[in-house]
Amino acid sequence: MFRTFRGRLALMYVSLELGILLFAGLLLYTALSNRVYNEVDEELTNQATSLASSLEDTSSYFWSAHMSNFADHYAGAIQLISANGLELFRSDRSLIDRGGNDISRALGISFRSGRPAFASTESLLNKANVRVIAFPIYRDNRIIASLLLGHSTSDIRSVFNLMYLIGGILGAISILISAGAGYYMAKRALDPIQEITRIARAVAAGDLSRRLTSRAQEKEIGLLVRVLNKMFADLETSFMAQKRFTADASHELRLPLTILKGEIEVALRHPRSEGEYQQILRQQLGTIDRIQRIVNDLLTLARADAGQLELVQTPVDLSLLLQEVGQQHLILFDSQHVALEMDIEDDLEIMGDATQIERTMMNLLSNAFKHAPEHSAIYLSATAVKESVIICVRDEGPGIAEEQQGALFDRFFRADDARCRKDGEGAGLGLAICKRIVDAHEGDIWVQSKQGEGSSFFVRLPLHRAETAHQQRVSDVMDAAKA
Repeated sequence: MFRTFRGRLALMYVSLELGILLFAGLLLYTALSNRVYNEVDEELTNQATSLASSLEDTSSYFWSAHMSNFADHYAGAIQLISANGLELFRSDRSLIDRGGNDISRALGISFRSGRPAFASTESLLNKANVRVIAFPIYRDNRIIASLLLGHSTSDIRSVFNLMYLIGGILGAISILISAGAGYYMAKRALDPIQEITRIARAVAAGDLSRRLTSRAQEKEIGLLVRVLNKMFADLETSFMAQKRFTADASHELRLPLTILKGEIEVALRHPRSEGEYQQILRQQLGTIDRIQRIVNDLLTLARADAGQLELVQTPVDLSLLLQEVGQQHLILFDSQHVALEMDIEDDLEIMGDATQIERTMMNLLSNAFKHAPEHSAIYLSATAVKESVIICVRDEGPGIAEEQQGALFDRFFRADDARCRKDGEGAGLGLAICKRIVDAHEGDIWVQSKQGEGSSFFVRLPLHRAETAHQQRVSDVMDAAKA
């Protein structure tokens, strides 16, 4: 039992309770015993003072009569010792014999210092305990005798015994309650941990859909449950994405490899001329190029997911870059009678990797071209909005269904056949790469589309603030010079 956390916690509660009870009992005993001694000493002092006054005012020949009269109504022991050590009166067993050194020491103090001294025959809790006062008696300003009065404390012992009995019973009950409460509280606190252990084992066994349902009131447990549920959800998402990625990658690579294998098998069936072999090799080279593009794209996505996408951070003239990318697509667009309309503001500058930004725009324009019908137009615009630049690539194609737009930037995702590809070569990786590149530049990418009305892809990138501030300072200087 004590190997478990709840057993150790219960033991800790019991130990703490026992320590508190022992400390409280010791403190209570010290306070009560001091109080009892003070009250007994005060009573003995009053009685000894009264008797000593009578003896000092009376001739020593009549002391025996006074002592006898006092002893008749005094419940304790009385003893009178002269200054030379003779016993002048004793009503009971000798107090000196009962108390030993303590009584003798108190008697010596009363003779030497001339003030009362107190002593006890034994422990306060002993049944035969007697509290004794040694009180000096003066005659002509000198001590001639010392009065010993004893007071039995057996009644006090009875009270203390009763107090200890009640305290012991209450202490035992308190310890049992503390042990039960500690065990219950530990069990209640560990119930969510048991559920966490059970669900974690199920998740480790492969059931990634399991979630914690604990409704613990403790803030710490609730926070742990939420964090673990998020972790399980992320694990499920990551695992499903990995399975989908593996399946999609296998599917995309299987087709060109099958084609490549078939062409090679056909070429080896019978001897061919040099020209025929060259034609077959050129066809295989195109297939290998497609495989290489897919592998390169997968490598780019893997580096982006691992946070290792290398970006050369330099000032980029975005206006000029967009103009050049658009010019590079004019011949391709003209072959399908697709027009390119560009509306790009001047002096747009960002901080980033020009090669990766160019790759993003090439993918977006190529994607728009694949789905743009003949004799339509593609629009490329770039506008500064506050401290960002908004780039838009819009086509007049069939559009994208709303339920598909959320997964559009996932790898290997393809929209409906209605958005047919002119070349049929896409692997569904271009938009996923665009999103990783834009994210790496601290930007955003999104799509707006309605079926039958075309699609618009937007990219937001932060402007180069330092250059903007520099241009503003230059403008201010020029305005000041003109003034």
